[in-house]
Amino acid sequence: MGSAGTGSSFVGNRSEFCSGAGGQRLKRVREQLVPTVAVGLFLSAFLAGCSGFFINPSIGSTYISPASATIATSDTVQLVAHGVYANGSQNEISGDSVSWSSSEPTIATVTSPGGLVTGVSVGTATITATTTATVPGSGCKDVVSLGPPIQLQKICSGTSTQTFIATVNVSVTASDVNRAVITTTQSSTVSQATATISGAPATLQFYAYADGDASNDVTQAVTWTSSNKSVATISSGLSGGNGLVTSVAAGTTNITASTTNSTGQVVNSQTIVLTVQ
Repeated sequence: MGSAGTGSSFVGNRSEFCSGAGGQRLKRVREQLVPTVAVGLFLSAFLAGCSGFFINPSIGSTYISPASATIATSDTVQLVAHGVYANGSQNEISGDSVSWSSSEPTIATVTSPGGLVTGVSVGTATITATTTATVPGSGCKDVVSLGPPIQLQKICSGTSTQTFIATVNVSVTASDVNRAVITTTQSSTVSQATATISGAPATLQFYAYADGDASNDVTQAVTWTSSNKSVATISSGLSGGNGLVTSVAAGTTNITASTTNSTGQVVNSQTIVLTVQ
């Protein structure tokens, strides 16, 4: 009988709650929940659609464009530092956020801030862009306060200051490059179509000259490419020693050289077909 009475009371209370005074209380609860839930859903959708809008993504790495450059003495080239961020975006880093330096100011100088390189004398200089940024730690969470007023915060533990460094080689020549010829004969400007190297491993030095002038050696300034690295590789992008081919196995590969002059024009050499016997 006791249990039956309890069940009857429960049913009665439920009925009362869903009608009359109880119904009014339920209505008020619903009226309070609807805007709260609506705001929560709105914020969730808004934050999902605007990821990183309130919180700037942290920087992960930097690079410089152009990736290399060749200028004549007294000419200039503008370098730009870029940041690659945690959310995959890439943006230019400007102003005092990045400092610039040259490994060889007697060959090329660079303004800091600014990144404007000026050729001083023939040679190659490494230009460095250094960026310091605050990187959030791994313990980060977004905190949303419904207020009023509504507040959005990102709270991170273990934040740190990190330094990001990017470098490019800038080569300075006697005159700007408009044409390039490559050869295996030093001081020769005769266009060469083929070359041979015996055995593997073995080496063969290639040279590059600008505008038909044997005194305008751009061997260290150009970017060297081997079309088939399983046959032979060629050194490129170093501070010195570029253009050295090392044979890997018998076969053929195409050797080419290219550079970007101060006007932004890409200058390509002729192709030399290298045969490894």
